Amino acid sequence: MTSGMYPEVLVAAEAAPAACTRVGAAVAATLLLALLAGCATTPGGSADGLMPEQSIPMEPAGEQSTLDQELTAFLAQYAEAYNREDYTALLGMWDQDDPYAFYMAEEIDPPMHGWKTIRAYFARSGVLDGIRNEYSNVRAHYVAPDVAVATYRLRFDIKVRSLPALSSFDRIMAVFRRKNGEWKMIAYAEAPQAPLTMIRKALKTSKSLDKTQQKELLREVQTLLQDAVPDDFDEWLEKQQAIKVKP
Repeated sequence: MTSGMYPEVLVAAEAAPAACTRVGAAVAATLLLALLAGCATTPGGSADGLMPEQSIPMEPAGEQSTLDQELTAFLAQYAEAYNREDYTALLGMWDQDDPYAFYMAEEIDPPMHGWKTIRAYFARSGVLDGIRNEYSNVRAHYVAPDVAVATYRLRFDIKVRSLPALSSFDRIMAVFRRKNGEWKMIAYAEAPQAPLTMIRKALKTSKSLDKTQQKELLREVQTLLQDAVPDDFDEWLEKQQAIKVKP
């Protein structure tokens, strides 16, 4: 989840099924937010009927490039501004002359395009007791002269007023432009993982659920996703069998 966690999301979490209530506010909020992320398809199945965890071989990141280091330093300053809730300073690290800037927070749909909506997003004051953002694992490359794209990790702790604190993480992709010798952000997108993956990771630090309760929660999340499948999907799948590329 993003540092943009606000009450409209948590109100929805409180209205979620009883299974969510049993896990406590932090996990319930993570559950709801994970459901916004979409779910990757997985071949095969598992003995317990749950979608199996997925992994693929990853290339080692290697040493940070000069660009990686520059954007890591940028994000350290960005986090400092965010954590003291200095949104004027934070928006000053964006290229506000770019009319096509966008900000895609996972808890708000659709993505926010243009400065009217981006400024409105950061104008909501008095909602948080505090927030701690930490950015890491920056990997970047140039896509044009003085324009770079980067992926990185966000880990955050957040306390919404009158609600328990919670912690989570997100994957970020952002675009930066170097202007007058300084990097400025021009696009930002949060990319949470699939619901079951997010919940599995949250359960690794669970202090309130035993193994049986954890598996029950995962099954209920999977059931919610299955319930969302549209009625015409079986018919669509049958038609696709004749045209899809065989492995």
